[in-house]
Amino acid sequence: MAEIEKFQSVFDYQVTFSDCDPAALSYYARIIEWCDWSTEKMWRDAGMAWHEFFNRDGMGSMPLLDVHISFHFPMRHGDKLKITTWIDEFSGRTFTTRHEIMNGEHLSATSTEKRAWIVPAPESEKGIRAVPVPDEVQTRFHQPKE
Repeated sequence: MAEIEKFQSVFDYQVTFSDCDPAALSYYARIIEWCDWSTEKMWRDAGMAWHEFFNRDGMGSMPLLDVHISFHFPMRHGDKLKITTWIDEFSGRTFTTRHEIMNGEHLSATSTEKRAWIVPAPESEKGIRAVPVPDEVQTRFHQPKE
């Protein structure tokens, strides 16, 4: 199996007062939001901005199926973070995005998100259905190493 180069994007963020809980630590729900912002930036950086890409060729959305975060080092008001994001794996109708959140030299958190590739399906009770992630998307994020 050939090795692949995984496209990565970096999102810089400075923690604000409103990001913190009463213990002066970054509130976990805000951290999930930062990962979502970083995911959207990754797609823009890859030339596939969500606001242009959704509804193109019948594409509907990429709903979140599962999210996991592990915390390793605190993030507080004023800290400058670097969130590196990439698609770690494509698996049929789903893909997994990974995030590493660095606070200076410290790994503060890691996160994974599993998402499905969804198209409209008016004939379905749910109105949507999952389909395989298009080759165009997979090759944009995973290139063979030379």
